[in-house]
Amino acid sequence: MTVEEVALRINMSDSFVYGALSDGRLKHHRFGKGQGGIRISEDQLAAFLADTERSGKPAEPAPKRKYRHLT
Repeated sequence: MTVEEVALRINMSDSFVYGALSDGRLKHHRFGKGQGGIRISEDQLAAFLADTERSGKPAEPAPKRKYRHLT
């Protein structure tokens, strides 16, 4: 898939996909000379999505701090 196709597929912007490519979170193939064409396979996209998956549980509230009064 192209960057544009991946962006449409995950309902994100092209720039988000380019960011994930440049920081190594989304693996890809580059073809041609110079910058070349970028292609992302189904498996690469699936691995990226699995890495971003969260449990959906709400975060634990921070423990309340006990303050001592200095006298």
